[in-house]
Amino acid sequence: MELTGNHHQLDYATYREIMGDLLLPISGEGLDFDTLKRLCESKVVYLENLRVKCFKESNRAGGSHFTSDDHALIIKATVQANLQLRQVVLLAITDNLAKRQVS
Repeated sequence: MELTGNHHQLDYATYREIMGDLLLPISGEGLDFDTLKRLCESKVVYLENLRVKCFKESNRAGGSHFTSDDHALIIKATVQANLQLRQVVLLAITDNLAKRQVS
């Protein structure tokens, strides 16, 4: 499928709208561990896809709206999202073990 220049601009515009939120952790308020884990996993996958797109776009002939600063922000957000995912998994394991000890 061939992407048009307008499609690239739309992707970048969407990224610009949410870029400030990429570094924020997902709020787990009112969520069970499984749901929060799934949301964190989805964010990690989204960020990895965005990182690849940003890398390809910024290195294609003809230029792109994406910059090396965008790439760095996406990598930082990916690292933070992976840390949050790890923390959620560890909390879920700890909670599960605590429940088993009580039983």
